[in-house]
Amino acid sequence: MMKPARLILTLIILLMIAYSCDRRGSLEPRVRDLPSFAVEMTLIKNLSTGENLVEAYLERDGYAFSDAVITVGDTEVPSQGGGLYFVENSEFPLPAGNNFIKFDSPDDAYVQSVTIEIPGDFEITNVSPSYNSNADEVFVEWSASEGTSNYILAVATLNHGIDGTLPLILTLPPTTTSYFVPDTTFENYAGDPVPATYYIYLIAFNEGFGPYPGIRFPVPEDLPEKVISDPIGVLRFGTVAALDSVVVPH
Repeated sequence: MMKPARLILTLIILLMIAYSCDRRGSLEPRVRDLPSFAVEMTLIKNLSTGENLVEAYLERDGYAFSDAVITVGDTEVPSQGGGLYFVENSEFPLPAGNNFIKFDSPDDAYVQSVTIEIPGDFEITNVSPSYNSNADEVFVEWSASEGTSNYILAVATLNHGIDGTLPLILTLPPTTTSYFVPDTTFENYAGDPVPATYYIYLIAFNEGFGPYPGIRFPVPEDLPEKVISDPIGVLRFGTVAALDSVVVPH
């Protein structure tokens, strides 16, 4: 029979071993660092084509990432692979006013969101003269777009740069709803009128804008961009009015 003193010592040793095992079993799991995400995103409500466009390039820790879920409102933007998310059709909802964008990577337990304001619908209401026989200056007028911070007005032929014409491209404040397009817009570098159809592009944007697929003129390089921090990146968005034109006949 074990002596009491030895029994007590044995029990103490067993308790210490059990306590040690409990501590080893209760170690906190190693926490994995959360990845960082970066995005460039363009959203266009195009009243000229009737099709809305959403294009996003997403990276995870510096590499193209195609397994996220990007939604605008309740509608998912399809992933095309290579970090590209893209849709352009008349069915994709992109209403004027506030639009809620969510970036979700389920495997990373990552969800972030941002709200943007798409400028309201508007239109060119007056082009005078639209048949510009003498290549004179042309008065262009449009209705106001609610929620815009600036307009872009561009007047250009489809072959600008080849036919000798130089596109007129302006950024205008939100209070401006008309402009006199100078007669030099319809001339070549030598000052001679160039017979052609000159298309009038008018865009309302809020906070940030930039080029988008299908745009027919170069946008100003100093346009602002809406900068976001998580995901890191920029958003560009606006509303394109229905296209109009001026004809300088032969």
